Amino acid sequence: MAKLIARVWRGNYIESVHEAIASVYDETGKEIFCTGDPSQKSFLRSSAKPFQAATLYTSGVAEKLQLKPEWIAMACASHNGEPIHLQQLSAFLAHIDLDESFLKCGPQAPMAFNYGWKGERLKEYGPLTNNCSGKHTAMLAIAKALKLPLDNYLDYDHPVQQAIIKNIEKYGEIHDIPLARDGCSAPVFYVSVSVMAKMYLHLAMGSDEAMRQLFQIMSRFPYLIAGYGRFDTQLMEAAPGKLLTKVGAEGVQGCAVRMPDGRRFGINLKVRDGNNRVSGLLLITILKQLKLLSDAELLRLQKWQIIPLKNHAGLTVGKIDGQIIE
Repeated sequence: MAKLIARVWRGNYIESVHEAIASVYDETGKEIFCTGDPSQKSFLRSSAKPFQAATLYTSGVAEKLQLKPEWIAMACASHNGEPIHLQQLSAFLAHIDLDESFLKCGPQAPMAFNYGWKGERLKEYGPLTNNCSGKHTAMLAIAKALKLPLDNYLDYDHPVQQAIIKNIEKYGEIHDIPLARDGCSAPVFYVSVSVMAKMYLHLAMGSDEAMRQLFQIMSRFPYLIAGYGRFDTQLMEAAPGKLLTKVGAEGVQGCAVRMPDGRRFGINLKVRDGNNRVSGLLLITILKQLKLLSDAELLRLQKWQIIPLKNHAGLTVGKIDGQIIE
């Protein structure tokens, strides 16, 4: 059984190792590559967002409300909370005659600060800067358009959440998914890594109108999906229109790939110890193994293939690299 690992070097010595479970499906529906035990379950976390956003289409709300593609991109995002994100979210909320007081994702300082962004820091933040506020705005939009209650839109039995669960079951090709609460209080889904990869294959294949639209929108607006300094944005910018990727907390990373020759791939990985610092690097390791990135694309992604480790004085003291052990 192959192993996918990230090695953390200090000087010339390995200090730590992160191992990941991974699964890759191709356009025939066959699992063509895996590491670890891909039947092991974990939570989709924010990697579920494109499939939650699909409910904007399956409910008819995207068309009914004439939602802009930028707003649908925000529904798929774990955004940085930069001005560009907040402007789109404010416009989205205004379009449905609501404001951020309706959001139940909780307050969060902009994630952009974690990636070296130099914007102004405030003393307090509300729910709009929460990285999941786009997803919550989309849920409210569905509830508002269908004249459903707004105050309990996160309840498991709320019609909006029930519609989302049906879509997760549809794209995951499973039933009776165990649920828990995500960091933003929305329901989150406990499925195997193989199921996660199958879901991303639906995006790659464009298996219905929602999947076709979401692949196009996410790959068209990569900066809205994440932002400054973020892996998701930079991977999609490096290969525009060819792939999309979506991070999830606790070391989850999903990816849908459309090769120019017609091949399609759904990929998902879960870092076993939940450390997100290596999820992007390990996705690149898989993409390189399967020869899905060109030399030019790899050159643009060089910083994500071997990550330098710096100390507080700015000295490079080590690195992190990825490896597949057959």
